[in-house]
Amino acid sequence: MEEKIVQLIKDSKHLVIASHINPDADTLGSMLGLGAAIKKISKKITFFNPSKKLPKRFDFFYGFKKIKDKLPDRFDLLICVDCASFDRTSIKKSDFQIINFDHHKTNTLFGDINIVKGDYASCSMVILEFLEKSKLDINKECATALYSALVEDSGFFKYERVDEKTFQAAQKLIIYGANPNKIATLLTQRESLAKLRLLQIYLNNIDLKKNATVCISKITVEDFEKTGASISDSDSFVQIGLSLATVRLSIFMYELDKEMVKVSLRSKEGIDCSLIALEYGGGGHAKAAGFTANLKDINDIIVNILKKVNI
Repeated sequence: MEEKIVQLIKDSKHLVIASHINPDADTLGSMLGLGAAIKKISKKITFFNPSKKLPKRFDFFYGFKKIKDKLPDRFDLLICVDCASFDRTSIKKSDFQIINFDHHKTNTLFGDINIVKGDYASCSMVILEFLEKSKLDINKECATALYSALVEDSGFFKYERVDEKTFQAAQKLIIYGANPNKIATLLTQRESLAKLRLLQIYLNNIDLKKNATVCISKITVEDFEKTGASISDSDSFVQIGLSLATVRLSIFMYELDKEMVKVSLRSKEGIDCSLIALEYGGGGHAKAAGFTANLKDINDIIVNILKKVNI
């Protein structure tokens, strides 16, 4: 399988590596880490993300400034990273082959070739394994992006799927050139004042349900505009709700516009977030999942979730 993918990359006249909308460290790090490793064997690479605004905290990744929000007119190979379903790329299918690298157990296997490891803590681990099996160049630029993706998507090694393989991958990436201290500083100590103001709104909006076992909070379009914060600034908020001692399910909603809202779910033992998300057309992992819904339906959806969740 790895040999076939490498040959497809070498034969491609124009390769697009795509990451999912509203990107996080794993999708961007996997995309740019892969790009750094294959740049010597690929004729032309375009890094694509459909979002108009990217999280600046990842600006130290190789190729960050080269990411485009528009596709080239023609390309013959598409590699998707960290996308549980094809619609997460905002790309329409056409006459190009698709390679799908992911770690979501709810992945729809939309690629012509699918390498999906549902038990891995990050997609960057899937990319690392592919690169090692293919004997491709894992340079410092690649290692930095992949390690950053790994530590962020594993919650700095505290989430459920962290295991021996996770630490082995981290060790390998450090040997390949990733600097753990520098990366941790760049990821965690460059917060904007806008984000802190948005966090204050999130905390003020917290509503505890079912004897304080469910935490619900919401950020509106006006909140983003008022604080000057971006959607990516709210990435960690759902985890803050889950950090409360009594909370077993954290639900965080943020408006994408005046019609659509994104719902992020995080849980502790015994609650499968992916099953909740799948019911509303989303997906993810057992303890971390999400979906998008119409703003007009969200109140009914929350009421339904609260009725069904067994706490």
